[in-house]
Amino acid sequence: MTGPVIVYTPDRGIGDLMWHLPTIRAIAATTPEGQVVLVARPASRASEALAVEPTVARVLPAPNYKGRLKGVREVVDFWKICRAEKPRAVWILEKIDRPAIAAFLAGVPERRGFGLGHGQETFLTTGPYLPKAMRPAHRIDKLAAFEAAHGLVVASREPALKLDPEAVAVVKARYADQPGPWLGLGIGASEPARTWPAERFAEAARRLSDLFGTVFWIGGPHEAEAARAAIGDLPGNVVACDLTLDQSAALISLSAGFLGNDSGALNVAAAVGTPCVGLMGTAPVPAYSRWLSRLDGGGGRIADITVDQAVDEVRRRFNSEAWDNSHA
Repeated sequence: MTGPVIVYTPDRGIGDLMWHLPTIRAIAATTPEGQVVLVARPASRASEALAVEPTVARVLPAPNYKGRLKGVREVVDFWKICRAEKPRAVWILEKIDRPAIAAFLAGVPERRGFGLGHGQETFLTTGPYLPKAMRPAHRIDKLAAFEAAHGLVVASREPALKLDPEAVAVVKARYADQPGPWLGLGIGASEPARTWPAERFAEAARRLSDLFGTVFWIGGPHEAEAARAAIGDLPGNVVACDLTLDQSAALISLSAGFLGNDSGALNVAAAVGTPCVGLMGTAPVPAYSRWLSRLDGGGGRIADITVDQAVDEVRRRFNSEAWDNSHA
């Protein structure tokens, strides 16, 4: 037996990566070494998010290209990875044919993928494949069906993201003087249709101030200015848009609860076991985690979700589930 087992995940979002974690671990569990090499899009930030994940030995990048030759470039890239790593098996967690073609050309002896009646099946060695009828299904449903078809043991869909102890220590030290309980607000999103207005987050924070000692606004550096403008002179609100991904995950894990857009941060909240309320826009993520509840404006209109609805759901869950961040 030579060479590792490679798992190829073609999705670009952090949230997508969280959904795949149970499957990745289940594949790793079938190997004697208990580990896989993960090939993922750089935008998924897998190398950061999974830095302390014991079932992932290494993360290698699979850039997503644009232009007429993008498919050829992806085939060449993954062919080079396969030639260098000499994997004994490749698992492709999608129906796309490019990594399957590359693995075939590189002579990888075992090649598995979703299939879904796609041309990928021509280049795979080991079924069964998911039926074409499943193409419209959500990725989480496809993953569950694929696991069952290949005898992978997945006890829970909970991602249970492993946290870097150093990042947790940094966050605890940085915010040690901030009174609890803490609430995280996930203000970022990948597109406007998934972005709740900042002024509504501010109003929700104001109306929840009797429950939470500190409200953290969590997003990317480009969202910091909008957060500060929305907060104004509202007390007890802290802009936390300059944290690294592992530190953001740590802050979310140390919070009593989380309210946020349908985004990577929301999925991270579910993945680290923080009670979270998701504000859903286009293509809303299902409530796959026991930590996650959803508010959907209907018809993919996140702007139709009112402050009243958000505040009422957070307040309801805070009281019924006795939220606290005594672990912070």
